[in-house]
Amino acid sequence: MSEIIIAKHAGLCSGVERAIDLALGAKVAPVRLLGNIAHNERVIAMLADAHREVIDESDLSAIKGGSVVIRAHGVSPSVYQKLRSIGVEIIDATCPFVKKIHDIVTEYDAKGYRVIIVGDPTHPEVIGTKGYAKECDVIDSLESAKKVIFDPKRDYILVCQTTFSENKANNIINHLKNTIKSLAINQTICYTTKERQAEAKSLSCTCDAVLVIGSESSSNTTKLVDICREACDRVYLIQNAEDVKAIDLTEVQKIGVTAGASTPKELIMEVLSGMSNENEVTLPKKENETTEATAPVTAAAEEVKETKPVAKKMTMDDVMASTSFEIREGMRVKVTVIRNDETGVYVSGVKLGKKDGFVAADRLTDGEYKPEDYPVGTEFTAVVVPNTNGNKDYIALDKRKFDEVEEMDKALLDSVFELKIDKAVDKGGLLGKKGSYTVFIPVSHIELHRVADEDLQSYVGKKLLVKKLPDKKGEEGAEAKRHRIVASHKEVLIAEKRAAREKAEKEWQEKKAREEEEKKAIFEANRDRFEVNNVVPGVVKRFAEFGAFVNVYGFDCLAPKTELSWIKGQAPADVLEIGKEYEFVVIKVDPENYKVSLSYKLLQKRPYEIAQEKYPVGTIVTGTVQTIVNFGAFISIEPGVDGLVHVSNISDKRLNSPADVLKVGDTVQAKVIKFENNRMALSIKDAQETGEGESSEAEKRVRTNARPTAERRGKKPAGDEISKEEQEIVENFGTTETVSNNVLGDLLKNFTPADDDNK
Repeated sequence: MSEIIIAKHAGLCSGVERAIDLALGAKVAPVRLLGNIAHNERVIAMLADAHREVIDESDLSAIKGGSVVIRAHGVSPSVYQKLRSIGVEIIDATCPFVKKIHDIVTEYDAKGYRVIIVGDPTHPEVIGTKGYAKECDVIDSLESAKKVIFDPKRDYILVCQTTFSENKANNIINHLKNTIKSLAINQTICYTTKERQAEAKSLSCTCDAVLVIGSESSSNTTKLVDICREACDRVYLIQNAEDVKAIDLTEVQKIGVTAGASTPKELIMEVLSGMSNENEVTLPKKENETTEATAPVTAAAEEVKETKPVAKKMTMDDVMASTSFEIREGMRVKVTVIRNDETGVYVSGVKLGKKDGFVAADRLTDGEYKPEDYPVGTEFTAVVVPNTNGNKDYIALDKRKFDEVEEMDKALLDSVFELKIDKAVDKGGLLGKKGSYTVFIPVSHIELHRVADEDLQSYVGKKLLVKKLPDKKGEEGAEAKRHRIVASHKEVLIAEKRAAREKAEKEWQEKKAREEEEKKAIFEANRDRFEVNNVVPGVVKRFAEFGAFVNVYGFDCLAPKTELSWIKGQAPADVLEIGKEYEFVVIKVDPENYKVSLSYKLLQKRPYEIAQEKYPVGTIVTGTVQTIVNFGAFISIEPGVDGLVHVSNISDKRLNSPADVLKVGDTVQAKVIKFENNRMALSIKDAQETGEGESSEAEKRVRTNARPTAERRGKKPAGDEISKEEQEIVENFGTTETVSNNVLGDLLKNFTPADDDNK
C-alpha cells in the first residue's frame, strides 16, 4: 500500500479561477476570450462547450459587438484602446498580482526609469507588461543577464513575471544588484507560485515518486516538473487519467501529487480516482482560513497569513466523496451504467461527483426501451436536465436530448438548415443559435446584394435558410470544435438560382428535342415537296438579322437576307411582311440536318429588267454621279437602277479624265443608249445634243472644260486599259446583283462610239 501526499496549492490558482468564472458569467454575446484562459485542454474544452470563442489580437479588427474577456495574464494598453475603439464590452479578468506589476511599471516609467522584467520573453504576461514601458529589457536567465550592458547613469526598476521560477529570479537579481548602480527591486512573483514551487521541492525530497498534473503547454506546470526532477528520479507529467494508469507505482511507498495553476479540480480527481482505493491519502488542512475559491482577490493578497498544513489521512473513496462539482443544467456528462431496471438506468460519472445519475426510460431512446440493451459498464454521454421526478438523491440526465443535439449538429455541418436570427451585429452580420452551435452570418453572405448596415436589424426575428461555409485553409473543423459555425444565406440563394436555371435549361432542352422530333416528322412527310427549284407557298413568321423564317407546310425554312431582294442592303422588313403569305423557290436542301433554304428574289424581276421597261433606249434620264473612274462615271437613276457613262460619251471634246468635268454628287442628264449584260449604258453628250431642259452646272463644265477627243487626233481613246482597282469598282458598283469579272470588258467591247467619232 502506498501513501499519497497531495500538495496544498495543487490546481487552479485564484487568478485563473476568477478569470474562468468571469468568462462563464459574461452575458453580452458573443463572448470571446482574448487567448486561452488557462493552458489546459480540459479548461479549454469546458469553455468551448459554453460557446466561448478564443481569439488572438490579430482578430480584433474583425470583431463586431459582443464582449471580450481579457485573461489573467493581462494585456498592454494598446489592446485596451483597440477594444474600446470597436465598441465591445471589456471583461477584465487580469490577475490582481499582474495588475500590481502594471501599476509599478507605469509609475516608474513616468519617472524616467528603464524597466527590467525578469521572465520568459514569449510569455503573454511579459508581453502585456512590456506595453506599459517605453524602454524595457527582458531577462530570462543569469547568462542573458550577464550579456546586457547597463547605463551607469540610468535608473532601473525591476519586476518579475508572477509565475517565474523563484530560484532563477533570485540568481538574476543578485547579479543585477552588483551590476547596476541604481536599481529598484520589486520581487513580484505570486506568493501562491512561491508556495507551489516550495511544496513541489518538498515533495520531491520526501517522496519516492511525484505526479505533476497539468498540461505540457502550461509554463508553471513544466516549471514544477523541473523543480521536482532536481531531487527525485521518478517525476511524471500527468495530462489525463490514462497517463497514470500506464505508470507502475505498485512498489512505490510514498507518492507526491501536485498540479499546475491552470489544472482544474475535475482532472485532479480523475487522476486520483484511477489510483487504488487501498492507498492512504494525506490531504493538507487549512485551519481558520477562508478557501481560495471564496476569498476576495485583491492586490493585498500577498499579505494573507498562511497556516501550516495538518496532515489528514483518508482513503481514495473519502477523497472522491469529499469533492464537490458544480452541476449545471445543460452540462454534458460522460457516464457509465452501474445498474438498470424497468424505469431506466442508474449511472456514475466523474463530473457527477459523489451523487449518481438517473436516466429515465423515456429519456434514453426514441424506440422501445429494453434494460438488457444497457448492461452494466455501458458508457454514453447525457445532458443534465431539471429533476422533475422528485428523487433528489439522483441527478436527472437525458440521453435523447444529447443524441438529438448531436444529430442536429451533424446535420448543420453537412446540409442547409433553417436559422432564426436572434441578433444583428453592427457592421458585422447576423447571429442565431442552432443545436449546440452559435451561427454567424457575415454581412457579405446575407443576400445576393450587399446589405446596408442600417438594414441589419430588420432581419432579427426572421428565419433564413443557411448553409455552413467551408473551413478556412489549414483550419479544418476548427470552428465546429469551438461550437461556432460561419454560415451563408447567400450561398443558398445562389444554389436556388442555379437550380432554377438548370431546371429551365433542362425544360428548354426537352422542348427543343420535342420540336426537333416534330420538325423531322414534318420534313419527312413533305420530303417530295422540298426539292431544289420547287416553288412553294410560305408564311413569314419572324425576321432575323440574317434573313426571314418562313413556315412552309408547317415546316420552318430560312430565306437568307441575300435571297430576299436584288437590291443590296435591304432589310427583310423592307421586302416582306410578317404573317403574309408569299411564293418562294427552294434553293437548298440539307436532309441530314433537316434544313431548307428559300429564295424570294429569284421569283422577282431583276432591277435592269424593270429599268428596261421603264427607261427604254432613247429615254433622257436624270441621275446623280456616284463613282468616277478613268474610263467613265457611274450614274444612279433610282435605288437599284444605275448606268455607266463611258468617258467617250461624256463630251465630244478630249478629256484627260472624267474628273476634269464631273465630280461625285453632280446631277446630270443622260440618254439611255443601250442595255447590255444587266447594265444600262448612258451618254451625257447625246442628251446635250437634244437640248432638252436647262443645263446643270456639271453639263456646263462638260461643254466648257472639255478638249477635242483623242480619236480626232488619231490617238487611242482614254479608258481602253482598265486597272485592277477599277475593275473591282465596276464589279461592285450599284445595288444590283453582283457583276462578273468580264462585265466591264463586255461593256467596253459592245459600246458604240458617238456618231461624230465615227465620221
